[in-house]
Amino acid sequence: APLRVTVYPLAADGDAGTRQFASALVAEDFAAAQAFFADEGRRHGLALEEPVRLRVSHAAPGLPPAAPSSPGPFDVALWSLKMRYWAWRVASNDPLPTPDVQVFALYHAADGANAVPDSLGLSKGLMAVTHLYAGRDAAGSNQVVLAHELLHTLGATDKYDRSTGLPRVPDGLGDPAQDPPYPQRTAEIMAGRIAIAPGEAKIPGGLRETVVGPTTAREIGWLR
Repeated sequence: APLRVTVYPLAADGDAGTRQFASALVAEDFAAAQAFFADEGRRHGLALEEPVRLRVSHAAPGLPPAAPSSPGPFDVALWSLKMRYWAWRVASNDPLPTPDVQVFALYHAADGANAVPDSLGLSKGLMAVTHLYAGRDAAGSNQVVLAHELLHTLGATDKYDRSTGLPRVPDGLGDPAQDPPYPQRTAEIMAGRIAIAPGEAKIPGGLRETVVGPTTAREIGWLR
């Protein structure tokens, strides 16, 4: 059966435009992400035609508990418990059927004034918190972030070097078998960047420029 994913759009700031943008979002606004999983699943030979079914709900009463500023193990564990309880309450009060995965999409004003916090996906609890930009121009990059964090909830790991942000070789390349390896045409979704040359990469414009690589496919159970 398809993985049922509910996206909860929320305004992360007090900007009226952000609130209006988030409140107007519907399932069709996330169609690119749903199609991405269907296309990539088919490419990996997955028998399921619709691996992920995305729905949108506006049932979340407010913002989720803030992630700790100091990522110590105790603080992270406490936040995780608070987050899971808060998400359970949201699902309990949602008229939609209980999802397999909850994605809380927190939108920020797309004015470039402030950098958004890091997004994260929790495999324990099957939930993700994504920080996105409120604006149609950011739709492509927003979908990449959402798909990346959704895959984290299913057990996918990052495929980039944390010290440089560059894709790891070979599992962070869109086509790890390509010879010569550079320039790549696509980004591995868990690497988040298209490798152009050794030490050089660019951010994809949208999910059309990303793929689920073989290592990620194995991590989420698409390949054995």
